Amino acid sequence: MEFSLFEILSRLNIIAVTILAIVGILLFYFVLSNSLIFPNLNLSYLYMFLLVLSSSSVGSAIPVVDNLAPLIRWLSISLLLMLGLLQERPRVSFGLLLFWGYILLGFGFLFHAISPNWQFQRCLLLIVVAVAIPFAYSNTTYKSLKLSLISIAVAGTIYSLLNFISLPGHLNEASRFSGYSKGAPTFALFLGGLLPFSFWGLWRADNRAIRVVCGSGFLFGLVTLIFSGQRTGSVAGIVGLIPLLFTFQQRKRIKWFVFLMVLLSLLGYVLFKQSGPKMVDFLLGRYSLESGLSGRELIWGSALSEIYKSPFLGKGIGAAESVMRYSFHNAYLEVWFNTGVLGLFLFLAAQLYFIYRIVYLNRICKEPEIRSILALGLGYMIGFTLMCLFESTGAGASNLNLVLYLFLAALVSNKHLVNHTQLTNSRTQMLQPRSLYEEFKRKL
Repeated sequence: MEFSLFEILSRLNIIAVTILAIVGILLFYFVLSNSLIFPNLNLSYLYMFLLVLSSSSVGSAIPVVDNLAPLIRWLSISLLLMLGLLQERPRVSFGLLLFWGYILLGFGFLFHAISPNWQFQRCLLLIVVAVAIPFAYSNTTYKSLKLSLISIAVAGTIYSLLNFISLPGHLNEASRFSGYSKGAPTFALFLGGLLPFSFWGLWRADNRAIRVVCGSGFLFGLVTLIFSGQRTGSVAGIVGLIPLLFTFQQRKRIKWFVFLMVLLSLLGYVLFKQSGPKMVDFLLGRYSLESGLSGRELIWGSALSEIYKSPFLGKGIGAAESVMRYSFHNAYLEVWFNTGVLGLFLFLAAQLYFIYRIVYLNRICKEPEIRSILALGLGYMIGFTLMCLFESTGAGASNLNLVLYLFLAALVSNKHLVNHTQLTNSRTQMLQPRSLYEEFKRKL
C-alpha cells in the first residue's frame, strides 16, 4: 500500500515515540562508547548506520523520503570512502580483490553495452560502494567493528517498526505487503537481510536498552516479513538466523529465546485472527508447495536464451536490466549475462572465499563473542546466496543487501578481528593448566 506522508505520520502514535527513543538511545550509546576527548575518534559505525537506513529507504512510497534517501546514501558512502583513504595503508583481502575483478570486467565489457550511459552509471556506483566499505573497515578496531554491527541492528529495528506500522491496515487485502516501499520484493529482501543483525543485537549488545530495541526490531520485523507474503526474503531471513541459534551456551538465554518465541506466536496469532478470509487464503497459498516458482522457470529460460547468444563475453554491468521486461530473478544468471563466464567465476569465487574465511576463523577462535559475529556472517552469507538464486539482488549496484554483504566481507577479512582472535586464544592457553610433560616441553 502507498501512503501519503500525512497518512504515515497520523498512524505513528506510540511507534513514533519509540522510534525517536531508539535514535536517542543510539546517539547516547555512541557518545558513551567513544568519548569525544579522543582525537582519533572513528565514526565508521555512525556512517554505516546512515548508509543502512538510507539504503533501506531508497524506493520508498513517500516522495520526500525517496528523494532524500539517495542524498544521505551518497553522503555516507563518501564519508566512508574518505575515512578509508585517510588510513595509512588500507588493506584489502583476496576475496574482495576477486569481487573487484568482477566489477572491472563489467567495466571492460561496456564497449558493446546495450545502454552505455545507464550502464556506466551502474558500474561507477557499484565500484564506489565496493571500494568505500572495504577501505573504511580494513584497519578498523575490533571495538568499532562491533559498534558498526550494533548500528546496523538498530537501523534494522527502525526499518522494521516503520513498516510494521501500516501492516494492520493491510490485513484485509489479498496481496503482497510492501510496507512503505514501492515494491514488495525489495521490501522483503531488505527486511530479510536485516533480520539476522537485529537478532544478533538482541543477544550481543552490551547495553540493555540496545538489546531491548533490537529485540523489538526482531519481533516486529519477523512478523511483518511473514505477513508480507514474499517468500524469498522471508525464507532467506529465517535461514540466516539458524547459525546464530548454535551460539547459545547459557540456559538463561535459551529460556529467554523460548519466551520470545511465545511472544512472536501470540503477536502472529492476533494479526492472523484480524486478517480477512481473502488475506488468509492468499498467505496460505503463497507459502504452500503448490505455488511453485511463480513462473520463474519461464523467466530463467528466457534469460538463458539471451546468455547463449554470447556465453563467454558479457554486455557490461546493468545490461540484464535492459533486455527483459522483468529482471532475471537470479543474480548468477544476471552476472553471467553482464560479465561473461569469467565474471561469474570471480563473483562465485569471492562468495566461496568469504564463507571459507568464516569457517577458518571459527576453527581457530573459541571466544563466544567472536563466534557469534562469525555465526552472523555465515547466516547472512547463506541467506544472501538464497536471495541470489531467486532474485537479482546480488547483482545490484548499491542495494542494501549488497552493502551488508560487502560489510561482512570486509569484517571477516579485517586484521583486527584476526588479532583479537589470536590474542584471546593465547590468553586462554596461558590460563589453562599444563601437565608436567607439557611444561617440560615448553621449557625445552
